[in-house]
Amino acid sequence: MNDLISWTGAHVFDLISAVGIISGLCYTSVSFQESARARRIDNLLKLTEQHRNIWEKIQGNPALARIRADDTDLIKHPVTMEEAQFVTFLILHIHCWYRAMLDKEVVSLEGMKRDVRGILSRPVPRHVWEQRKSYLDHDFREFVDTLLNE
Repeated sequence: MNDLISWTGAHVFDLISAVGIISGLCYTSVSFQESARARRIDNLLKLTEQHRNIWEKIQGNPALARIRADDTDLIKHPVTMEEAQFVTFLILHIHCWYRAMLDKEVVSLEGMKRDVRGILSRPVPRHVWEQRKSYLDHDFREFVDTLLNE
């Protein structure tokens, strides 16, 4: 017992330093986790706002009505520039979601695959996707093409 007290007396500064360092590391770890959680929430809010802004453009705009249509004849009525631009913005938005989910910057949404398949399988978006997909990352193209072929 005497040896323990002597050893503690000789190394009290080392013990206090070690406890301080360990406490600092624990605090840093907790702070980092809280920061990451806040960043993920902020990213989700930003992506949701962008999603809303994109879809607000289609509401009440007759020039974009065919984007949601299942029975569009693209031979009689080819895709317009306005439709192509809207779908391109939509594809870029989906790409942002995809990248953010891969990097764990947002929580993966269960319905995202169903939504992507639902919109990009329609004639106008599918046509624009086929035209523009070569400009996007290979893994993203594979992700979307797999969804469209399911």
